[in-house]
Amino acid sequence: MAATISSVLVHARGLLKEHSIESADIDADILLAHVLHLRRIDLIIHRDRVLEDEEVDIFNSLLGRRLKREPVAYIIGEKEFFGRCFFVNENVLVPRPETEILVEQAIALSPEGAGVFEIGVGSGAVIISLLCERDDLKGFGNDISIETLATARANAESHGVSSRLRLFAGNTLRGLCTSWPVIIANPPYIPLNDESILEDDVRLYEPSAALYGGKDGLVVVRDIMSELSGHLAPGGLLIMEAGQGQKDAIDTVVSAHDTLRVRSWVSDLAGIPRTVIIERMHG
Repeated sequence: MAATISSVLVHARGLLKEHSIESADIDADILLAHVLHLRRIDLIIHRDRVLEDEEVDIFNSLLGRRLKREPVAYIIGEKEFFGRCFFVNENVLVPRPETEILVEQAIALSPEGAGVFEIGVGSGAVIISLLCERDDLKGFGNDISIETLATARANAESHGVSSRLRLFAGNTLRGLCTSWPVIIANPPYIPLNDESILEDDVRLYEPSAALYGGKDGLVVVRDIMSELSGHLAPGGLLIMEAGQGQKDAIDTVVSAHDTLRVRSWVSDLAGIPRTVIIERMHG
């Protein structure tokens, strides 16, 4: 029997569900749409289209990777974030919807014409999204991984903001000699003890250096706070993502620094305090 879009999807969805992949239907659609260079809605419109043998072989190869729990974003090489597609690979975290809060807050809070620095740019999804939304801003950012910076540079070029974004190798705020009115960060904040409870998609494939923040998840956060006053302009803001259940601990870390104060927290759609806005007090 000829393999049609409809029959291939039914088979793929069934296999993914047998492997307890909750997003089976969506994953099958995305992978086949990628192979056929179609939109997902086109899979419905052209559901009776007969596939070439080569198309079936390529799709089955990608499906096999997903059955091993490799993230769909890595398989197809891209992920949508803040309404745009970004290149992703095994060197960068897959951008999450909750991280869009960082962009929203930076859009609202960055002064006109400001320079904004991102600690650990990863794929560049956050700082690039901000520059796309605010053409008056200039972006700066670092990362400890040269491979990661290459991905961010490719994304900056793809979205036409490379002339307004300077990227360089670095670790948190160490070695910097400049102050910024706005700093943004999505640091590694997962406690090491939580590794065993992570989904295989994350635990087996995403870069550990971008996931784990030490025993309690706050090692990098403390590092940032220890350097922050020297690199945040008076009245400036740090906009930072945090993990579930970390609000009280982060409030305590910030309160230990006389020049810093927590201005507010922003919760995600699940009601979890997800993004903290920290201000450097004047004086």
